[in-house]
Amino acid sequence: MEQRKLVTVIGATGMQGGSVIKHLLDHTSEYSIRAVTRNHCSTAAKNLITRGVEVVQADLWDINSLIEVFRGSYAIFGVTNFWKIFEHASKEVAAAQETEQGKNIVDAATTTLGTLQQFIWSTLADTASISDGDYIVPHYQSKVAVNHYIESKPELFAKTTFLWCSYYAANLTRACLEPVYIPTADKYIQIQGVPEDTPMAFIGDTAENLGAFVKAILDQPGKTGKGKTVFAYIERTTLGEILQSWARVHGVKAQYVQVSKETYCALFGRQAKEMDLGMTFWDHARNKDWTATNGIMTYRAIGVDLSRLLGPEQSMAMLPL
Repeated sequence: MEQRKLVTVIGATGMQGGSVIKHLLDHTSEYSIRAVTRNHCSTAAKNLITRGVEVVQADLWDINSLIEVFRGSYAIFGVTNFWKIFEHASKEVAAAQETEQGKNIVDAATTTLGTLQQFIWSTLADTASISDGDYIVPHYQSKVAVNHYIESKPELFAKTTFLWCSYYAANLTRACLEPVYIPTADKYIQIQGVPEDTPMAFIGDTAENLGAFVKAILDQPGKTGKGKTVFAYIERTTLGEILQSWARVHGVKAQYVQVSKETYCALFGRQAKEMDLGMTFWDHARNKDWTATNGIMTYRAIGVDLSRLLGPEQSMAMLPL
């Protein structure tokens, strides 16, 4: 009997890592799963244990703990969380710390090259490069810096797939993006600092959908490795269309309201300012918004069947009104 391939998943109880595990659990004859979490005693971690997942504890600041949990891995899924750090730090500090955490994951992964065949790094597009330096978005560039670090390690780079996860449906639960009901108008409004025709690639329900792309990457190392980029989305749309999709499934009326960036940021604070940097990049980049020097592979290229995923409106239906 062929030995199962051990896939180690960072952020196992988060949306991205949790989605990877969800999809791999349907293929336990091929893959064994090691879930890495900061707290192996949490309810979410215990739920994974009941489903037969090996749960281990590690800290992204502690490289020795990462080396230990990566030991023997066939594949590693790496992800970091800018927004968690940003809750208690400036954007500059959050970006620097996210990059440092990513580099710790990379350094730990290089210690297991004897068994490691695939390294999947969850990252984002290089806004600085795409815009010729006009738009530098911290929560993008903090991950891109890790891309460059991976590229400096040829053995690991040869086994790497860069994964871009597009706009989450769950973003509409953020205070700066959430539709707000206005009783006098009997409709919901979404206030933004960019036009409603700003183009958007949409993953829908991240927790349900992203893992399908990772499973496809794992199944096709020859096709997706050697530094290739896989772009995970289910639809190319606009910010305005996303809002109207949300309204349709909830049976309500909604209106997109563009205000000045100054007003938007004054209303919603520093999270809005950081989010608006990304939105402004998308608005100006348009058809160049998600591009890479080595080209990108989408669901078509890697054989992800969108009919088996939650579609845009199904994803919106999962959100609270």
